[in-house]
Amino acid sequence: MNGEQVNKQKKNLYIVVGMPRSGTSAITRGLKALGIDLGDNFGSGNNKWNPTGFWEDKDIVYKINRGVSFALNDNWMSVHLIDDQCRNNPVLSDLKLSATHILQKRLASTSSWGFKDPRTSRVLPFWQEVFAELHLSDNYIIALRNPLACASSWRRLSGADIEIGLLLWLIHLIPVINCTHGRNRLMVSYDLLMQNPRQQLARIKDKLGIQSKVDPSDMDQYANYYLDKKLSHYEYSEEDLKSHPAVAIAPICAHLYELFMKLAKDEIAFESEAFSSTWQTLKAEFDKVYPGFAYINSLLKKNKQLERKLRTIERSVPWKLIYPLRVLDDALRALRRKTREQRRLIKSYD
Repeated sequence: MNGEQVNKQKKNLYIVVGMPRSGTSAITRGLKALGIDLGDNFGSGNNKWNPTGFWEDKDIVYKINRGVSFALNDNWMSVHLIDDQCRNNPVLSDLKLSATHILQKRLASTSSWGFKDPRTSRVLPFWQEVFAELHLSDNYIIALRNPLACASSWRRLSGADIEIGLLLWLIHLIPVINCTHGRNRLMVSYDLLMQNPRQQLARIKDKLGIQSKVDPSDMDQYANYYLDKKLSHYEYSEEDLKSHPAVAIAPICAHLYELFMKLAKDEIAFESEAFSSTWQTLKAEFDKVYPGFAYINSLLKKNKQLERKLRTIERSVPWKLIYPLRVLDDALRALRRKTREQRRLIKSYD
């Protein structure tokens, strides 16, 4: 089955990409308010991390994107670029066929469909080959949020250090900018969306040429009830980003965020010389420091291995049997420390 069999009319895909915790769910729900079909095959939402839902297609997330990461022997949360490995890779041929069938099914009864999964940001070349096979018109909404806010929110969810979150911000956004060059794309600020959702959705509709009919009641529901500022736990300014000690691991984050915010505010355009020249300079700077990411990634892998070994030990029968002895040993150690402190205190009065 080829692309012409999806439908005679060329169909539109709207792909929301960006770092996790950057507002991809809020933006995707906004697409629904603009009349874009998202389907109904969503994974579980309504939990403490995203009470209003993730709006992620289960097949896209679990069957395809996770499958690609597994096939490439990569953890999707590693600080390692894998976009080049996704291009024309025979290892991914079966997954590509599955992805083709999924999109054909989703687009069978609609002229426009949208989906999001932050993992897509890292494997875009894989998906773009599928889009080309089906002759689809691919449009990209790039979610932007202050790197510190993303990293802080990610730490709350995963326990990862803020420094790792900042590197992940780079690992998700840099391939997106590279892979969407020359395509229909738009940078959308999560903070600006929260401040004025109607204005930002109107901007998305206008800039991407969305023709779907807007449901006024759904728009009201989205703007007045769905977006809840109480669920946005972290807010940082550009000045915070420049001065926060964690940013020392990747100062380029501050420069890229400043550039991307100009896109989100329509102060410059992707096609402008102002963007292109600055982007090339910053990309060259990233390329110089990226080799160091490999060492950080190796440390993350070793840390994961140690955590797994520790969990195995803690679940073992011997570990559980000697638990009372460990408690007693800890108590004796604490008593000895207290005794030594008391002796030092007594000597100080002599």
